[in-house]
Parts: sequence; C-alpha cells; structure tokens
Amino acid sequence: MLTTEDLKLIGQELGKVVEDNITPQFESINKQFEGVNKRLDKIEATMVTKEYLDEKQADLRGDIVVLMRKEDTKLKALIQTLKVRNLITEEDAHRILTMEPFPQLA
Repeated sequence: MLTTEDLKLIGQELGKVVEDNITPQFESINKQFEGVNKRLDKIEATMVTKEYLDEKQADLRGDIVVLMRKEDTKLKALIQTLKVRNLITEEDAHRILTMEPFPQLA
C-alpha cells in the first residue's frame, strides 16, 4: 500500500514530467499562435474592405461622368460650328444631339 509520502513523491514526479515535457509544448504552441495572430493583424490592416472598394468605384464613376460631360460640350460646340458653316443640316444636328449618353431633348 502507498503511503502519504509515496503519493507526495509520485505527485512531485508527475509535476516534473508535466513541467519538463508538456509545458514546453504549450509554450511552443503559444509562440506559434502569436506569430499567426501577428500575420493576421498585418493582413487585416492591409486588406481592402468592400466599403473602400465601393467608395473608390463611386469616385471613378463620378470622374468618368465629368469627363464625358466635357466631351459632350465639345461635341455640341463642333455641331454648332458645322451648322453655322452650313456643313450639316439642322436635322442632322438634331439627330446627333439627341443621341446617348446625354441626349438633348429640345
């Protein structure tokens, strides 16, 4: 039969086994998780969000519309010049000005 002293010694030996073998494994795993967490934090910090993409897409769309409006103004000026010089008819000018993307309805 085991005495109280024997049980204490067994407990001490088990503690040493855990401390020498299992604890270092847990420490190693914790270091690996810390490394993974750091990498995830870096990825998350540099990751593009849907909101960011939506905002940039809207900005780009606005820029394109502005450029197209400028080109439309140039087209209107060209048509007016051609009409003044009698190089196109009023009907041709009207047909061109009623085309997309910015049709004139008048």
